[in-house]
Amino acid sequence: MSTFTSVPTAEPQIVRIRVDRGYRPAQSVAQANVPLRLVFQRRDAEHCTERVIFSSPHIERRLVANGTTVIDLPAQPPGVLRFTCGMGRYRGEIEIAGHRAALVPRARIVLMIATGAAVFALLVTTGALQLEPAAGVAVLVGGAPAAFTVASRRVALRPAKQS
Repeated sequence: MSTFTSVPTAEPQIVRIRVDRGYRPAQSVAQANVPLRLVFQRRDAEHCTERVIFSSPHIERRLVANGTTVIDLPAQPPGVLRFTCGMGRYRGEIEIAGHRAALVPRARIVLMIATGAAVFALLVTTGALQLEPAAGVAVLVGGAPAAFTVASRRVALRPAKQS
């Protein structure tokens, strides 16, 4: 897999985070080695959310009540940038991805694989697909997309039952 290198332009990538009794999204992904502009849109006046604190680099900023606060960070190496509210009740993180494949949050990848596998299992269970062992292994190893690739080559679709 290829890795990203620094982009010659000074334009930062933008991550927008809504602050309303927590951070939404709580997990974001950004590209490594590119300046980062965080745009916090605070939608409440709760005391706890008036400050955001980053662990590394150690930065603390006040967030404007019912407004927008922009925080510019220099290019970050791959890793995880964690932040909390002033009281530590609300937490968020930005995964700083070193390569293209990692630009989808881990939680979303897990959800996509689980959903695909569930749909595939439903098709097999209801008899819409006849499953060969190769397709079953593909589901376990590569998720539903890999299984559909195998299935398109080896599995015969059954015609719908006519009443």
